[in-house]
Amino acid sequence: MAVKEMAREAGGVLTPDDGLPLRGRDAEVAELTGWLGRLCSGRGGILLIEGVPGSGKSRLLREARVIAESLPVRVLGGAGERDRRNVPFGALLDMLASPAFDAAALRTLSGSAEQRFWLFRALRDELERAARERPLLVVLDDLQWCDAGTLLALRTLPARLSAHPIRWLVAARTGSPGADVRAAVARLADAGARTMRLGPLPADAASQMAADLLGAEPGADVLALIRRAEGRPLAVTEIVSGLRAEGAVIRTGGAARLTGRHSPVHSYGSARRLLGHLSPVARDVLRLASVLGRDLDAGRLADLGGYGAAEVVTALQEAVDAGLVRAGDPLGFRHDLVREAVRGTVPAARRRALRKRAAELSLAQGVPIGQVALALAETAEPGDADTTALLRRALAELAEAAPDAAVPLARQAVALAPAGSPERAAAVAEAVPLLVRTGRGGEGRKLADSVLDGPLDAAVEGRIRLEAGLSALQGSYAEALRHSRAGAALDGLPDGMRAQLMAVQCLSTVLTGDVAAAERLLAPATEAAVQAEDGAALALLHTADSLAHARRMEFAAAERLAAAAVAASPDTAALFRPAVWQASLHGMTGRLEEGLRGAADGAAAARRPGQTHGLPLWLATHARLLLAAGRLAEARAEADAALAMTGEAGAGEAVSFDALSVAGRVAALTGVTAAAGRVLGTSEADGLRRPGEWPADDPLFVRMLLSAGRSGNAAAVVDEAERRAALNPGIGFFTAVAAHARGLLDNDIAPIRQAVEILRGCPYPLALASALEDAGRLLLDADRNAAIAYLTEAEDGYVRTGADHEAARVRRRMGSAGQRQRRRSRPRRAEQGWQALTPAERRVAALVAGGATNREAAAQLFLSPATVGTHVMHVFQKLGVNSRVQLARLYLEHGETAG
Repeated sequence: MAVKEMAREAGGVLTPDDGLPLRGRDAEVAELTGWLGRLCSGRGGILLIEGVPGSGKSRLLREARVIAESLPVRVLGGAGERDRRNVPFGALLDMLASPAFDAAALRTLSGSAEQRFWLFRALRDELERAARERPLLVVLDDLQWCDAGTLLALRTLPARLSAHPIRWLVAARTGSPGADVRAAVARLADAGARTMRLGPLPADAASQMAADLLGAEPGADVLALIRRAEGRPLAVTEIVSGLRAEGAVIRTGGAARLTGRHSPVHSYGSARRLLGHLSPVARDVLRLASVLGRDLDAGRLADLGGYGAAEVVTALQEAVDAGLVRAGDPLGFRHDLVREAVRGTVPAARRRALRKRAAELSLAQGVPIGQVALALAETAEPGDADTTALLRRALAELAEAAPDAAVPLARQAVALAPAGSPERAAAVAEAVPLLVRTGRGGEGRKLADSVLDGPLDAAVEGRIRLEAGLSALQGSYAEALRHSRAGAALDGLPDGMRAQLMAVQCLSTVLTGDVAAAERLLAPATEAAVQAEDGAALALLHTADSLAHARRMEFAAAERLAAAAVAASPDTAALFRPAVWQASLHGMTGRLEEGLRGAADGAAAARRPGQTHGLPLWLATHARLLLAAGRLAEARAEADAALAMTGEAGAGEAVSFDALSVAGRVAALTGVTAAAGRVLGTSEADGLRRPGEWPADDPLFVRMLLSAGRSGNAAAVVDEAERRAALNPGIGFFTAVAAHARGLLDNDIAPIRQAVEILRGCPYPLALASALEDAGRLLLDADRNAAIAYLTEAEDGYVRTGADHEAARVRRRMGSAGQRQRRRSRPRRAEQGWQALTPAERRVAALVAGGATNREAAAQLFLSPATVGTHVMHVFQKLGVNSRVQLARLYLEHGETAG
């Protein structure tokens, strides 16, 4: 006899969809049907189903899968599990059994040290490839129980793959989810997700559902109990199941009525009553299972409970017959609420002991310690040295493989260690670098401060201060200096650690503006680095020395030292990336093409295994250099890619600030004033930029200060620009910047004309266009023809770069001077259609329309896949299409005009 029939005969519990119709959700099913139908036309999308526990979310997902099976789409499914939240990408790995994926390859990646990046990349590529063959429906249940890696992927992949025929159907409990879940939901909303909120069933639907389950129309007394379910489908099922199990309902004359026996009122009571009807062995086995997880493993339960295999199999069949456990492979609790009800009958002390014993058994059977980390974290108690040691082992394993998943363990390890103990200090020393790597630098520095007042082993304190100082370099240079100075002064440090602390001290000193003090530190710090044979510290010191010379405006020496830093650098990812500073320095000094090549090469290297944590910084640097080169669309795309990756790779605030700064400047230049105001407001509040860091900005600062009536400050900027030019006579770009700034301050055309002539030979088109515009403005009254010539050239320069806002301002200025609008050989770019696409977007559109994936297009264009993805998104927006199929069709229709 089938399990379902056995359950019916035994009066056991039935699930709401055991061959029975879905009641009370007609509107939702109709919406789902239409939403899924649009997938067949090649349109992606996201739908989030929210509801309280037991509201029927999982049932609706199963209904969606039934609908999808009648369509020409492929369905992939997974679910979060409460006890697998520390298994990296656990919910995503549930999907890997599908033939859509190279499961073996992806599972290998899921355990590698670079899984956060490489699994994203592999999964994205596999989804993209599969979607080219057939539209995909990705179903993810129980978002609230998903692990950090899955949540991070969900925040990233839907937006990255929005150009493909992929629809994401996600279910989550309402209530108070964790910060990671809230962030995932917010990112889905930003990506255009629709939300379906499941309310209570109407009274007639609840009555129909009860009739389906009872096989008869419920009488008034039964309906009175059904109303206690408050419209929750699962509660209706539990009430009916409880009535059947206790023989409290009879069918007479086609109606179901109560017998007057006990009346269950909620699912917990029903499940517990059914548990009480089981044999002692089955009851104990089910309690053991409730502590371990959603799925039931007979062998594991036998080991944990000391039972024979036959006893456990018999006990589980008894639970299936009672309807508490669903049949299948694997066996599992029928619903999380049933499991929670059974677990509630196990005393807390026994739950902890069982989970600890289960973790020990798993370790003995060779299960990776990271996979039992959550059980260890929940069972560890202060003073339990053995469990705490196991927890720290799990932390050590997960810190590289899945840093986000390791963070809760690090926090727990700190909490378990007695305050003021060496064990607590050691736990903090392990936690701080992990928090820094995962973008939680503020928390890491606060944690460091919590133990630094007490007596510590020198090496432990040195490590804490080194990591806290490095983290502070992303925000507060003064805090970085405080930590590194205190650490370097400690006695008994290992030579390498002391050298690194002195190097951070030197760097943070120069960054605070005290160049003289930094130069006094350089000699002893360099000697310590040489004695320790620490190439990373030496590279960092060369970088600090280069920065000091740049602050003194001695750029030839700065360039030489930056080159030395790059040459001395081994893998300095943990300290600093000298090549990033070198590329930026090239961009400041007129060697822009070298800077662009260096940034592109650095980004390419950062995509290799073991280097991906540096990719967001390289993308942000490349974006800043592209902005200087006037390649606005590419600069915006790289900045967007950097911002999108800050969560993936644990990048710090500096990356976000640099990328936001570029995005803000591009927004201002292209006329997206709202976005520009938000970003520039953030920049001013953070106070992280000062005049002179990018010489090309000096004329802009002078213009802004003069407009604000701060002529004294404007004069100071001009003096600094002229001093820079005088100290570096071989850098013509500095001379041009100084002349432009001087002309603005004095309202004098002569130096601005000088700037124009020099800038014609420099690779800074926006700087040239700005100087041309100012020259034309100053000449309008004295020499109208010359002024119009300058302004016309300025407009052309702005248009070529895509700075539409600046070009429009120049046209207005010429119009006010009586100049008729000319017929342009290159018309102003439209806002929609093929003419709205930038050259970079056209190149990407051509490749994608020809069938290239983002990765293939990126390889041909020497861009990152993330940047190509951003271009594709902009192409779709401007062309009004929703899929690559539509893009290819439109491209063929337009022929040459599209290319």
